[in-house]
Amino acid sequence: MHDERAGAPLPGLRDSQSSGGKVHDSIVRIIGGWVLGGRYLPGDTLPREEDLVESLSVSRTSIREAIKVLAAKGMVESRPRIGVKVPPRDDWRLLDPAVLSWHPNLTRDSELIESLIEVRRIIEPAAAELAARRGSAADVAAIEAAYAGMEESIPGDLEACCEADVAFHRAIVAASHNIVLKSLVGTIEAALKATFFVSTSLMEDQARTLYVHKNVIDCIRRRDTAGARDAMNRLLDLAAQELARV
Repeated sequence: MHDERAGAPLPGLRDSQSSGGKVHDSIVRIIGGWVLGGRYLPGDTLPREEDLVESLSVSRTSIREAIKVLAAKGMVESRPRIGVKVPPRDDWRLLDPAVLSWHPNLTRDSELIESLIEVRRIIEPAAAELAARRGSAADVAAIEAAYAGMEESIPGDLEACCEADVAFHRAIVAASHNIVLKSLVGTIEAALKATFFVSTSLMEDQARTLYVHKNVIDCIRRRDTAGARDAMNRLLDLAAQELARV
C-alpha cells in the first residue's frame, strides 16, 4: 500500500547523469528530514522502494544509495522481508554535522536541545574553571578575540555572531588544556552552532548576553576559578532561557 506520508512527486529530483550527486544528496536530505522531523518514528517502516521511486521521481539505484548513507548514520535499518525501518533514536548519530544539517526544524526538537544544554552544564563550567587556573596570556587573547567578534557582529550579522560565539566557547575549552574536554567539544560543535543560531536570533537583551560573556573572560583573566565556573553557569542559564522561549 502506498504510504501517503511520502508526499507528492517531486519532479525537481529526477535523475540525470549530470546531476546524480545532487539528486543523491537531496534524497538523503529528504528522507533524513522525514525521520528527524518525526514523520516516521522509531519502529515505523519507510515506504516501499517502488513508492519512493514514484514519489521522489528518481531511480531505484538512487534510493538504495541514499538508504545506505542513512543506515551508516544509524537513521534507518534494512530488514529482510520487512523493509527499511527507523531504529531507536539512541542509535542515530545525532551530533554528526551531516545529520544535523538534515533536520527540518531543530528549534522544535526539544529533547535534543535540552540534552545539549545538560551536556554543556557538565562540560563548560569545568572548562572555564580550568581555563582560569591554567590559561596562558595567548589563551586569554584568543577568548577575547572571539568575544570581540561577537560584539562587532551583533545585531547586524547573525551568522558571524554565531561563529564568534562557537569560537568563544572553543577557546575556553582550549584554555583548559584538557585534551579530553577538547575532544568532547569537537563532538558537539555542530549542535552548538545550530543552537547558537536559534538563541542568538531570539535574544531580547543583547547587552546582557554580551555582559555575561564578558564576565566569564574577566574571571578567567583574574584566575578566579570559582568565579569562572559561576559565570559560565550564568551564561548557560541565559542560553537555556532563550531556547526555552522556542
